Amino acid sequence: MKRFLIWSSLPLFFLLFGFAGLKVEYASASGIETERIAGDTRIETAIEVSRKGWSESSTVILARADDFPDSLVAVPLSHRLEAPILLTYPRELDNQVLNEIQRLGADQVIILGSAQLMGDNITNVLDREEISWERIGGTDRYETAVQVAGRLGATGQVILASGENFPDVLAISPYAGITETPILLTQKQGLPEVTKNQIKQLISGEADPKTLVIGGEAVIPGTTLQEIPGVQRLAGSDRYETAAKVYWFSQDMFEQDKAYLTTGENFPDGLVVGALAAKEKAPLFLTGSSGLPPATYSAMEDIFRIAGATVNLVGGPAVLSETVKEQVIGTAQPPGLLAGLTIVVDAGHGGKATGAIGYSGTYEKDNNLAVALFLADMLRSAGGNALLTRSNDTLPGGTGAAMTELEARVNIANKAKADLFVSIHNDGFTDSTVGGTSTFYSSANPVYVQSRIFAQAVQTELVKQLGFNDRKVKDNAFYVIRHTTMPAILVELGFITNPEEEKLLGSPDFQEKAAGAIFQGILNYLKH
Repeated sequence: MKRFLIWSSLPLFFLLFGFAGLKVEYASASGIETERIAGDTRIETAIEVSRKGWSESSTVILARADDFPDSLVAVPLSHRLEAPILLTYPRELDNQVLNEIQRLGADQVIILGSAQLMGDNITNVLDREEISWERIGGTDRYETAVQVAGRLGATGQVILASGENFPDVLAISPYAGITETPILLTQKQGLPEVTKNQIKQLISGEADPKTLVIGGEAVIPGTTLQEIPGVQRLAGSDRYETAAKVYWFSQDMFEQDKAYLTTGENFPDGLVVGALAAKEKAPLFLTGSSGLPPATYSAMEDIFRIAGATVNLVGGPAVLSETVKEQVIGTAQPPGLLAGLTIVVDAGHGGKATGAIGYSGTYEKDNNLAVALFLADMLRSAGGNALLTRSNDTLPGGTGAAMTELEARVNIANKAKADLFVSIHNDGFTDSTVGGTSTFYSSANPVYVQSRIFAQAVQTELVKQLGFNDRKVKDNAFYVIRHTTMPAILVELGFITNPEEEKLLGSPDFQEKAAGAIFQGILNYLKH
């Protein structure tokens, strides 16, 4: 996405000082509770995580405290065995770790890593204490991941992430744990043969094989995936945006009354708490040490709206500062261009309701959704909370009854107390020569003056960037912009019944350009 081209048109004073006159409400200080899980060292923090999540366990997974590769893939196995993950340095089994193993009543330790790394200095102590152990460790991190995957077996999907860095695996670990999906590792310069063979073995014969690739082209180039079936990539512009996209992908499986927050700058705390998050079906978010990145804040909006929800900060103040805590509870302003704003993005129609049908038979509903997804990504990257009324080919409310699904769209916006509402559509007409872009507001909307200004800001950008005929801003009592309680607009990007415009409306490049124009229009409106 050409986000930097879009943002660069903002005046410097605006970037420095924000939106003049706009009231932004951040997470309520009374609505969120925080708890810190921390020790003085990474080993002690892992022990504190174990104590929080496990009163007893027959098995413990033991990983290196000083490096991440072998232990990155441990969370699905932890979930399968109901075992906490503890850390130790290879030179010895830390006495505190031994005490925690004994507190748990564990009689089995699984050591992750080869004998050259996690050897006699550790196993001799376990033998002396009459604690049985086994080793899962290959000649390198890629082979160790394959061995762990072999213990888990086939689940119909695999996860593929970089073995050369840790953040992307931390982000996907709760989902991997809950679903017990094997995590395999790859290199930037190519997919290791042992990994390729294991992927084929795990999902061969599946009717709908899935390979979730975590990270962008800079981490895992598409050229390394050519022989891999069912690829679905989850990626953002950095580790925090990737983690946010992983959350949005998997959010339906989480219980939203608690969450875990850990640093994205180092691996140990996130590694061990991923197992606890999976155990409790709680999301895991990544943050910088000094403040919440915009993408993380946006993803956490779901938690912020739940009164009494708990965010567990994993690591002491040196790892997650008090500023991070203050931004979570709402006593400090979070960073980000759109932080604190909730914008509902409504893709018109869906399911059996195709909307207008194009000159060559294309469906309006598909174009609407594509633009909505692009726009939601842009808003989230700028720190905003983008709520989609639909994210797939279904109707909100799960029914084809027009009034019900329209009410559902409105209810999503009103219940969330959204700041803005944008409904995306294509126009249609019996005369195929008619074309152009129009944006609607409703004078029946309770804040119709703001809606009209909002409509004009978006219309101006759409006409400028798309190049279609300007059909102007118009007043219309469309249901979704009449009954919403915030500034609301309905955009008709172009005429799907016009052959030339239909071709563009169905083009991904044009759809992204349209989303960018709406995004810029939103920014322009907010500084009015």
